[in-house]
Amino acid sequence: MLLRSFATVAMMLGAASVQGAEGLQGAWQLQSGEFVNPEGAVVDYASQKLAGTKILADGRFAFTTTSDGKFWAGGSGTYRSGDGQYVETPLMASYPLENGGSYSFRYTLEGDVWTLERWDGERRVEREVWKRAR
Repeated sequence: MLLRSFATVAMMLGAASVQGAEGLQGAWQLQSGEFVNPEGAVVDYASQKLAGTKILADGRFAFTTTSDGKFWAGGSGTYRSGDGQYVETPLMASYPLENGGSYSFRYTLEGDVWTLERWDGERRVEREVWKRAR
């Protein structure tokens, strides 16, 4: 009986983990965001005229971002998610990697809106809002 209960809990936890990752799979369009620049100032994505697309599938991601219609950044690699955490590990990127090459975000997924926040200690250094592409 105890073994069956343990197996049931293990299956439920595994299903929840897979369900969380599957809930993020697909194509996403950047809606808004902000980041802290090297000088410590908050920069709104709208002021940079940023637009982006991100694709998530089977533990892999790829994204491209433009600024006023011109290439601004791109990358691809692996990701994992669960318990409100999303971690990207770029394998290729058009920018220098930080934080040992992995970027950890807190996230919420409400319907077709995915909000990511990256923190450095007590300071939020990046926030992005994505909408599922249809």
